[in-house]
Amino acid sequence: MRQVDTRNRKNKEKCFSLLLGVVIAFFLMCSSSLAQRFKGSIAQQDSLLQIEQRDSLYILRAIALSRQLHQENHDAEKEYFYINRAIDRALTIKDTLLYARALDAKGLLYRFHQWYGQAVPLHIRAYELVEDKGERSVKNRMIYANNAGVAARYNQQQALAVEYYLKALKLSEEHDDLRDIAIASNGLGNALSYIPGREEEALYYFKKAMEAEKRRDNSLGLAMNLLSISGYYIEMGRRNEAFENLQELKTINETRKDTFGLALTDAAYGQAYEQLDGDFEKAKAHYQKALNTYRKINDYRKEARTLELLGNLEFKRGYFEDALQYYNRVLTIARAYGHRSFLQKSHRHISEIKEKQQRYGEALQHLKLAQVYKDSIDLANQEIKIEAIRHQYDLTAKEDQIALLQKDQALKQGQIATQEQKIKEQRIFTLILLLIVVLIAVLIIAQYRRRKERRLADQRLQQKEKLLLQAEYEKNMAQAEIMVSRLQINPHFMFNCLGAIQLLIQKKENKKAQKYLTTFSRFIRMVLEIPNHETISLAEELKLIRYYLELENKRFGEEMEFAISAPSDTDLAHVKIPPLLLQPFVENAIWHGLLLSTQPHKKLSISICKTPDATEITIEDNGVGLKAAKANSPTNQKTKRKSLGMKITKERIRQFNQSYNMEINLRIADKFPDHGTCVDLIIKDKKRTHKTLGS
Repeated sequence: MRQVDTRNRKNKEKCFSLLLGVVIAFFLMCSSSLAQRFKGSIAQQDSLLQIEQRDSLYILRAIALSRQLHQENHDAEKEYFYINRAIDRALTIKDTLLYARALDAKGLLYRFHQWYGQAVPLHIRAYELVEDKGERSVKNRMIYANNAGVAARYNQQQALAVEYYLKALKLSEEHDDLRDIAIASNGLGNALSYIPGREEEALYYFKKAMEAEKRRDNSLGLAMNLLSISGYYIEMGRRNEAFENLQELKTINETRKDTFGLALTDAAYGQAYEQLDGDFEKAKAHYQKALNTYRKINDYRKEARTLELLGNLEFKRGYFEDALQYYNRVLTIARAYGHRSFLQKSHRHISEIKEKQQRYGEALQHLKLAQVYKDSIDLANQEIKIEAIRHQYDLTAKEDQIALLQKDQALKQGQIATQEQKIKEQRIFTLILLLIVVLIAVLIIAQYRRRKERRLADQRLQQKEKLLLQAEYEKNMAQAEIMVSRLQINPHFMFNCLGAIQLLIQKKENKKAQKYLTTFSRFIRMVLEIPNHETISLAEELKLIRYYLELENKRFGEEMEFAISAPSDTDLAHVKIPPLLLQPFVENAIWHGLLLSTQPHKKLSISICKTPDATEITIEDNGVGLKAAKANSPTNQKTKRKSLGMKITKERIRQFNQSYNMEINLRIADKFPDHGTCVDLIIKDKKRTHKTLGS
């Protein structure tokens, strides 16, 4: 079981070690976005720094000079000298944002020198300093959290890396910052890929980073994430997905003409052929192609790593002599550059080969050398950790010292403030009388203003009451006009109805006369009772209209047909309208439309359509229509009464719309191409309409 775990770990290291160079370069490029840039040589910048009087510019110049020294001269001692001066100045002036930037810059220097253990606490401290600084520090927080994640990941603190990458991702998603979304997601993918059992989660974040890079149209970011995703598929043994992603990666790098990216792609192809197909020849060809590219661009680390991969491949195939040649070439490079990790691994590999060849003495010799370099690496790591602890202690001590000085300064300022307070008290006592006078004057002015405002408020209230009384008066006048209109209409209508009853009695059609009289009495009762109510239900109104039409129908005989199409009374009981709203329209349809028509069959229809949002009432006739009625009718008392009745009806609708939560819309038009008139009344609930619009 331990051998399987070791093999898996080695495979994972193979797949993801390819990313190290490009990821470091990528993050260095991203993290440098906060660095202030100043033009000029190192000597010029140093001279300007000596005479800089402004603290903030001094700190920014010192940070920039430290970065410039690293990029041009690689003078570690001077790099740390200037960055420490920036930190000290920021502490002295108590500028939290500049102090955080200086700490982050020093953490970057540690990372450049691969002292990740020392970089981690500095990036974390920088993030903590700006965590509560609001929107103005969002960009800083994202960068510091990403830097903390990078340093923790390279220091093998994967759980800590995940924590800070998630902080950076949350901030970047809140502000839709695609660049930082891509950085944080890629970092999460790399950190999670080293945590057993979380490989699928790592793939999710690699894909998330790739989507962000696509939206940014950033081919370098796409290539970086494709390399990670293909490495995941190689590790998982999913051949088709691995080669699909590698092909896409190759296409991007060819389009970009990225020599280093193509070398990484060839190395990844080599691992895919080796681990997924067992095709050692193709794997070797791709490794060799990558090796040649690394030599051309003088990347000794990648050259040594690729030689190691070739040695491992030949060892796996049993070609021990070929493997020895590759491992010895790694030793040569490692000795030239003092790279103890490559020295340790190469001696261990050579020891394994010598043991296979039964050359035990040489195997033991190389094994001892491997152990020596391993001990040296462990010792160096311990020294780095100790140095990191020392630097952290020095930083904490410096912060505490500054805080203590600030407390002493605050104490002295407190004593001075106490003396100044005594002087102020004497002055205050002198000014009290003047303040009292001023206060009295203010009170008098305030009292005057309150009285003035009260008078204005009373005037507004009276005006409002006057408007309310006027509105009530208009409403009562409208009701009175209804009654006047009814008194004008009803005597004539009543005379006609009584005449019809008398005629039926003379014809000795007593049953019809009795039925007609019953309908007439019910109609008269409703007409007399309804005006006592401000509103009635649509069901009651339709009941009244039915009585009216039955009475009129008796007078027309078979010449007129009427039809009412409506839902049940229960559905219409909740629809409220002004009383006697429909009766004028029906009366006009009969007297001014159907009576003037020469149609053999006169028709009048009333239809009610109820929807969730409104109730629509349609009154149609096949009479002469509005225009013909106006043209044929002389100006007489009846025409004037009709015009007055319609005016009153429209005024009632306006009053109703202002007073209730219901709204009635009226539309009257001639039917075309048919003859006749169409009246549409649409009743809507204002609250329901506003709710629908709001949603």
